[in-house]
Amino acid sequence: MNTAPICGRCREIVELRSGIIVPHWREGFLSPLCPWSYREATHVRWLRGEELERYQLEQTGKANRRRQRLRAAHDAARRAMNPYDDDPVPAPELLPMHEGRRYVAVMLPGSGPADVWLPGKTRGEQQRFIGRFLPSRHGLRWNEKRGCWSVPTRHFLELARHLLRYNEVIMLGREFNPFERCNGACRHASGPDCQCSCRAKYHGRGRWKAGWIEVNEFDTDYCGDSWHWTIFTRDAGRRR
Repeated sequence: MNTAPICGRCREIVELRSGIIVPHWREGFLSPLCPWSYREATHVRWLRGEELERYQLEQTGKANRRRQRLRAAHDAARRAMNPYDDDPVPAPELLPMHEGRRYVAVMLPGSGPADVWLPGKTRGEQQRFIGRFLPSRHGLRWNEKRGCWSVPTRHFLELARHLLRYNEVIMLGREFNPFERCNGACRHASGPDCQCSCRAKYHGRGRWKAGWIEVNEFDTDYCGDSWHWTIFTRDAGRRR
């Protein structure tokens, strides 16, 4: 019958010498101390038969999951460090089409950073183009979930203004709550955040969209969340 001693503190299989636990592995570090108590441990119980096999399977599963997490983190970091794919970034599933095509889009969810997508550009091209209009690229992050670049919400309006300078048409999307009534806090707001049922029409008395011409607007539902989309073009008198 297979048997093995197990440390009663850290539950790792150990080696005994004269009844004392000798250096053993734990989370990749070799130490003469039990990592649970940081002392030499003498409390040992023996695993036998099926209990030992079950323990070994559990430890193998933990090691495999740990390697998978490390590999996923490494792959995500590698993609962020080298975003120079050859193919254009496909449109996020959230982004709707307008009259059969998709436009440059800035999307503001109910929480978290704003998302940006540029048609016909690779990840590297999008990163460089968007980064031109930010005070710093430190806040520019690749959104793995949606497959597009994200920027801090505080840069939402300024970035949209710059994008409209270089594009005839852009699409702005905002997540909103159709059951939240518009109030004075919305009408007198200065920042871009607005999730009430006015769909940002009265947000800050509408000053945030000064100089832009609204072409169309419509609502969509994505994964149970309500979104309002506005198609803007430039005021001819304000073109660069």
